[in-house]
Amino acid sequence: MEFRNKIVVVTGGSSGIGQAICDEFSGFGAEVFVLDVKPLSSSGPKYCHVDIRDEQQIRNALGEFEAIDVLVNCAGVYIQKYVEETTKEELDFIVDTNLKGTYLVIKNALPLVRKAQGSIINISSGLGIAPELSSPAYCATKAGIIMLTKVLAQQLASEGIRVNVVLPGPIDTPLLRNSLTSDDEMKAYADLNPMKRIGKPIDVANVVTFLASAKAEFVTGGIYSVDGGESTSSLYSK
Repeated sequence: MEFRNKIVVVTGGSSGIGQAICDEFSGFGAEVFVLDVKPLSSSGPKYCHVDIRDEQQIRNALGEFEAIDVLVNCAGVYIQKYVEETTKEELDFIVDTNLKGTYLVIKNALPLVRKAQGSIINISSGLGIAPELSSPAYCATKAGIIMLTKVLAQQLASEGIRVNVVLPGPIDTPLLRNSLTSDDEMKAYADLNPMKRIGKPIDVANVVTFLASAKAEFVTGGIYSVDGGESTSSLYSK
């Protein structure tokens, strides 16, 4: 896979899955730009502080580009609360970040992606298709990203712009370790997975770079689970 002289923009690229995605694209020769509220922990990609809930911040950041070859929407937040426990402020925060933020980034980046006849890859979650009963707001936003991907794939196919979505399952990131705070909890969770392990950020990054590459030039509207087979079971419905 070759991305030399390609411009790749990754939201939420400062840590976890997003950081692994940036590292992979950089390794393949791309010029990578990170849009995030969290500063980078290491040198490499170029960084712009952007809260994707704020359309003006998105516009200001994207105004620096002439074209975008690959747009990866990875920024997201997680809230684990039942419907009756979720405040309006919490609901606004997760919807505005995960769904509305992704929508606004695509809306403003699309003219730049068109110029490059590029590719868009959205990061959803296995919880977008398999419900976790204790996080309905998160599940709903991630399901919305899947449908947004399908719509855009249909809309943009005739222009040669491909849009795909990746659904990570249990991946060893700071987000997961905020929920599973001990090694015993991590092991118990891994034992529930069909492959009996927790995924690594690189597992997701490998799929993302493939989907952005010429090797996937006839692939659009696809939904790709990276979860060790977790979403094929009724784990979260029990």
